[in-house]
Parts: sequence; C-alpha cells; structure tokens
Amino acid sequence: MLVQFDCYKCIFNQIVEMAKSSSEDDRVRRRMLRDFIGQVVAHADDSTPPEMASHFYDIYCRETGIEDPFAQIKEKSTQLARQLYDEFAGLVKQADDPLAMALRIVIGGNVIDFGANPDFQLSQAADAIRQTIDLPVDETMLELLRAKAAAAGTVFYILDNCGEAVLDRLLLEYLGGPDKVTLGVRGKPILNDITPAELAASDLADYRVIDTGDRAPGVSLRHSRPEFLQKLYASDLVIAKGQGNFESLGDVPGLENLFFLFRVKCPVIAAQTRAEPGSLQIRRGKAAETLEESM
Repeated sequence: MLVQFDCYKCIFNQIVEMAKSSSEDDRVRRRMLRDFIGQVVAHADDSTPPEMASHFYDIYCRETGIEDPFAQIKEKSTQLARQLYDEFAGLVKQADDPLAMALRIVIGGNVIDFGANPDFQLSQAADAIRQTIDLPVDETMLELLRAKAAAAGTVFYILDNCGEAVLDRLLLEYLGGPDKVTLGVRGKPILNDITPAELAASDLADYRVIDTGDRAPGVSLRHSRPEFLQKLYASDLVIAKGQGNFESLGDVPGLENLFFLFRVKCPVIAAQTRAEPGSLQIRRGKAAETLEESM
C-alpha cells in the first residue's frame, strides 16, 4: 500500500515530534524538519508508509548519532512481556481451543507499538492484552489458518515489536517451534521493532532468523535482502505480525501463503479493512483473495 492522502496527518505529526526530540537547539530542529519534509516530497508517490518512515529515521540517526533511539523502551517492553508470559501461557494451555486463545493473545500483544501510537504507555500493556482474550476473531480465517499450519512444512514468521515478540512464542510453539519456523526481523533499529539484537532477550535465540537488511518498520520489496524475499515467497506458510507488515505486503501479488495478524490502529487501515479500530485481525493479502475468488 502506497502512502495514502489521509496518512499525511500522522506523518507530519511524527516528523514534528522527531525534529523536536533531535535537539534542544531550535535551529537544528528546523533544519531537521526541512530535511524530513524533503523526504515526504521526494517519496510521496512511490513509498509505502513503512518505507517513508525509514527515510526519516535514516536522517535522524545520521544527524543525532543515536542509532537506536528506542533501545530502553525495547528493553522494558521485553522485560514486561517476559513477566506476563507464564500467565498467558497458562490461559493457552487451559483453553478449549489453544490456537484460538494463542492467536488472541499474540494479536493482543500487537498493542505494544510506539509508532502507530506515540502516546502509548507501557504501563497500559498488560491490561490491554488481557482485554483481547474475549474479543472476537474471524472464525473462517481461523480455520483456514489452522489447516494451512497443519499442512505447512516450512513456516516464515515475520515478527513486529519488542515485547510483542515474547508473546509470539505462544503461537510459534504451535506452528512447530525452531524445527519448522524461521523468523524474519528488521535489519536496522527503528521505533520499537525487533532486530536480531533483541532475539536472545525475547527467548527466541534458538530460531533461525533472516533480517531484512533494511530500516523500514515493515517489509520493503525494493530494499530488503534477497535472502529475506526468497524466504517470503518460498515458504509454505508466512505469518506477518503488525500493521506495518500489512501496509507493506497486503496488496503484493504472488503471496498466496501469507497471513497477517494485527490490530487495527488507524483510520486508513480501518477504512481499507472495513474493521473497527482496535479489533483483532486475521487477514490474507489480495493475492490470496483473488486466487480464492477464481477457484
């Protein structure tokens, strides 16, 4: 999905806050803002929202010398999720349908997002995830994913945010664990998205991993490593967590084995999916929908 006109309100709010945090010197802030706006103009017609964000963060990291501005937030998010893990693992174990419960929790964990919601407070995370346990999911999509998971020999699981990734273990174990699953992560720090550096702290060090080699908080088909894209297209089942991955890949052809798991976090995605803000989504890309309609 290319940047939509209604995305610009969020984009401009984001770049103003980034410029503000870059320096105490108002002259530096203004120069940063001009650079950010230049990227908006340059890439207005050819970028997905995650690709646009990567342009801003390349400038921010270069100019400030701060490679990972969310490092402390990522560490705290991971610590919190590890504290919550046993509680949620117990709910999955006791559930009549462990897959349905695991899906609700791992999609619920997608609330830990400082990109879509810069005002998010980590102290809200535990209750926000608990509240998802009783939220509905699309039963048809649930059963389709169940069947695809049972038949898949290879699974590529594209992670999203730190903290959330700890809870993803509940679904990763159902999918076959390290013997069957390869993880996909961001190649460079951006927002609170997970990179290879945070996998061990998230108890995911036993998994094979391929990073995008890129900073986008999603998957850029133009800038991701060839190894990442080959795994994306060749796996029997691909699961992509988070709205950024949906924005990147939701309308890409040739990805019939791809499922998206995310919470709806903005009006643009709510309108596109015809779903309520905050709802739990199990979605397939347009490529799969077109294939199914033709059968």
